[in-house]
Amino acid sequence: MNRELIKHKLCRLIATAAILLGGAMVSAAAAGSMPLWAALLGLFAVVVMLNAVCGILLDSPAAEAKTPAPAPRKRTAVQLRVVRGGHAA
Repeated sequence: MNRELIKHKLCRLIATAAILLGGAMVSAAAAGSMPLWAALLGLFAVVVMLNAVCGILLDSPAAEAKTPAPAPRKRTAVQLRVVRGGHAA
């Protein structure tokens, strides 16, 4: 497997786990089984994890953008003929 593909899959896994963890902490804090300060601290950690994942994933296209783009090609004009009637000429 390509190193970039592995990196993207791992980052998607970490982002999904962070979102699920954040949802579980909000639910636990709302139910009263987790202190509010612990939920806020955990949500801060989730935001930091998502920020790191987005930073890693957004860094990749910048490396690809350094390669020069190919020059645009000039296209030749195409002459079209209109054929009247039911048969092609």
